[in-house]
Amino acid sequence: MSFPDDLGTRRLRMRAIAGVMLGLLLLLGLRLGYLQIVRGEEFRWQARKNMVRQEPIPALRGRIYDRQGRLLAGNRVSHTVSLEAGHPAYADSLRLRAASQTVAVRLGRDPREVAGRVRRSRDRFEPVVLARDLAPQRVAPLIERLAPIPGLTLGEEPIRFYPQGRLAAHLLGYVGEITEEELRDPQLARRYRRGAARGRSGIEAQYERILRGTEGITFISVDALGRKTDLFPERPPRPAEAGADLRLFLDARLQRIAERGLEGAGDGVRGAVVALDPRSGEVWVCASRPDFDPNRFAHGLTREEWEALNQPGHPLLNRVAQAAYPPGSIFKVVSTLAGLAHGVIDPQTRLDPCWGAYEFGDRSFGCWKESGHGRLALRGAFEQSCDVYYYQIARRLGLRRLLEYAALLELDACTGIDLPQERAGLMPEMTWYRRHLGHNPPEGIALNLSIGQGEIVLTPIEMAVFLAAAVTDGRVLRPRLAAVTHAREGSEIWSAGEPEIVRELPLTREQIQQVRDLMEAAVEGERATGRRARVEGFRIGGKTGTSQNPHGEDHALFAGVAPIDDPRLVVVAVVEQAGHGSTMAAPVAQAVMEAFLAPIDGPLAIDRGPARPAGAPAGAGVEGS
Repeated sequence: MSFPDDLGTRRLRMRAIAGVMLGLLLLLGLRLGYLQIVRGEEFRWQARKNMVRQEPIPALRGRIYDRQGRLLAGNRVSHTVSLEAGHPAYADSLRLRAASQTVAVRLGRDPREVAGRVRRSRDRFEPVVLARDLAPQRVAPLIERLAPIPGLTLGEEPIRFYPQGRLAAHLLGYVGEITEEELRDPQLARRYRRGAARGRSGIEAQYERILRGTEGITFISVDALGRKTDLFPERPPRPAEAGADLRLFLDARLQRIAERGLEGAGDGVRGAVVALDPRSGEVWVCASRPDFDPNRFAHGLTREEWEALNQPGHPLLNRVAQAAYPPGSIFKVVSTLAGLAHGVIDPQTRLDPCWGAYEFGDRSFGCWKESGHGRLALRGAFEQSCDVYYYQIARRLGLRRLLEYAALLELDACTGIDLPQERAGLMPEMTWYRRHLGHNPPEGIALNLSIGQGEIVLTPIEMAVFLAAAVTDGRVLRPRLAAVTHAREGSEIWSAGEPEIVRELPLTREQIQQVRDLMEAAVEGERATGRRARVEGFRIGGKTGTSQNPHGEDHALFAGVAPIDDPRLVVVAVVEQAGHGSTMAAPVAQAVMEAFLAPIDGPLAIDRGPARPAGAPAGAGVEGS
C-alpha cells in the first residue's frame, strides 16, 4: 500500500500552494504599500482632480495710452455663449451634433464652423466659446431658447476695444484667438488656454507679455458624472491679475492729422507718414493707409471678412516699417555728403549747365524739368532738385565710391523700432551687383543711384532715422514707441530711459550744418521744390522726392525737419502712385509740422476717456482710464 507516500505528496503540494499564496499576499501588500505610502499623495490629488474642475477667470488686458494720456486701447464687457462638449449628456455624438446645430441656428452662425469648434473640443471638459460680443438685447431671448441644451453657458468676459476706432490701427495692432496649431507649441500651451486672446500685430504683439496679464482660476466641484455642483470649499478662487498699462510716445492728435492728410490725397490712397524726435528717437506719428478697424477682430472675423483684409492694397501692412520705396531725390542728401566727403564738390562748385538731360555713353539721362535749370552751384541744385547736377556728382565719384560711402551710412539696416516684422531696405553694394548681374556693374548705374532711383529701396522709418542723425549730431538712435509701463495701482514697472545710440555716422559738424542749410533752401528758397511745406513763423527744412514705380504712377515723397535751426521733429511722408512729392507728399508733412510747432485745440482733438467704439453693442460696459 502507498498511503504514506500519497500523504507526503499532498503535504508538499499544500506547502507549495501556501508558499505561493503567501508570496502573492506579500507582493500584494508591497504593492498596496507602494500605492498608499509612496504614491498615495499623487493618487489622492488625481482623485481630487476628478471631483474638482478648474475654470479660468479671464484677465483684463493692459490699457494703452498716448503720450498725453489719451486712451487708445482698453477693455469692455462681452457677452458670450459657450458649450461644454465633454458634458456627460453628449456621450452620444449624434446628440452633440444636434445641439451644435441648434446653437448655430439660434446664433445665426455657420453650422459647419460651429460643429468644427465643438468637435475639436469634444475630449476636453473646458467649454468652447461659440459666440462673442453678443448685443445685450439678444442675451435674454437666447437664455430662454438655449437653456434646455446641456452644457450651454451664457457668460461675460472682457474684450479688447479701441475707442479711437481706426486711429493708429497698424501701430496698435489687434488681438485674436489663439489657434489649435499654436497650442501644439508646448511653450504657448503653458501660457494660453483654448479660446484665449493673443496680440497678433503692432504694439499688441510686441508687448504681449506685458499687456496680457495672468488668468485666475475658479475651482468647481463635480459629481461622478462630471456635472458641476458648487464651488470647491477646500480651494478658494485664485483671482486674475490684470496686465500692465502701457504709455506710448505717440501723439494721438498729430496721428489724426497725419491720417487725415493721407486721406486728403485721394480715394483709396496708399501711403505712410512717420514723425519722430531726432534728439531722442521718440516716435510721435506712425500712420499707414489703407487701414482697418481693430475692433472688428475682437469678436472674431468671418472667412469673408478676413479675405477682404488680404486683398490687393494690403490693409494690414504697416507701410511705415514693412514697405520699402525708392527714396527718389531724398537720396540726394547722401549723394551730396558723398561728394563733399570725397572732395569732388564744395558748396561753390558749379557744374555743366542743365538743359533738361545729361548724355552718358549711348544713353540720355533726363532731368525732371524738361526745360532744364541752367548753370547752378550746390545750393541751387539742391533747392531746385536738379537731377543733371547730381548725375555729374555721380560721374565724378564713380560707382564704387558712391556705394562704399552709402554702405558706411548703413541706410538699409533695420532700425530696431519696437514693432514686429520690421522690413530691411536695400542699398546694394558692388558684390550684390556682381552676384545679380554676373559681372561688374556698368558705371551708368551710379547716375540712377545718385537721385535715389535704381535698386535702392528704403522704408519710411529708415529714411526718418537717417535724416534725424544727419541734421543733429550724427548719432543714429533707435526709434522708440513705448515710453513707460504701469501696474494697475499706478506704480511704474518699466521706463524707456535714455535714448539708445545704435551707431554714429561719419559726419563732421560742418557737413551736418551743410545738410541743414541745403534742406532749408529746399523749402524756404525762392525756387524751392518743397515750398508747400512752409510753416508761418518757423524755418523749415526738407527735401521732395519723386520715385519711379514700375507698377504705375510715380510715388510722391517728402522729408521735413522742423524747425531746421533747432531740429525737434523729422517727418517722412510717402503717397504711393501720386506723382510729385512737392504737390502730394509735402502738404501732408506740412500739416503735421504745423500742428507740432503751433499746437491748437480744435476739431481734431482726440477723445480722452472710455467710449463705446463704432459697432459696439449698446450698453456694453467699458473700462477706461
